[in-house]
Amino acid sequence: MDKLIIKTLVELRIIVGYLGEKSQYNWWPSNFLAPTTQKMLEFTFPRTAQISQYMALSAAAAKVHDEAIGIGKSFHLFRLPEHIEKAMLEEFKMLGKDITETHLSSKASATDRLTELSGGASISGEGPINIGETQIGKLDHVATKLACAYSQAFSKNNKAFPYFQSNI
Repeated sequence: MDKLIIKTLVELRIIVGYLGEKSQYNWWPSNFLAPTTQKMLEFTFPRTAQISQYMALSAAAAKVHDEAIGIGKSFHLFRLPEHIEKAMLEEFKMLGKDITETHLSSKASATDRLTELSGGASISGEGPINIGETQIGKLDHVATKLACAYSQAFSKNNKAFPYFQSNI
């Protein structure tokens, strides 16, 4: 799997996860990326606080996505095949702090970066949005479509849950 795609998926997961939290657009009832949560986790898990945030945020968002989309032969940003999830966790361990410090300073900076990641494409809708079928090894265009669907939804204050199928 291309390292750049993994990096993009990690960045996209963190940004969408942050924007979906209670303090931003309230798509899921968590605040795992809030400074107060970070301080609490740093006290409880001094060496792995940021990884704990990433895992908890991913689980909260995955639950809401799975409830909207269902679980089956489809994937979404917060539930990908295990080998991709493992690669994303390793990438997050290396780049997580840079991504959170650079793009999560405010709701506006996160939405601006999400718009950049969308590449100017246009996918709008509400609820579950099927963005097509792809091979798991070729997720570059999927990342752009995911970013676009989320960007459009946040800008219109809609809840959207883009997903795709794999023709492995």
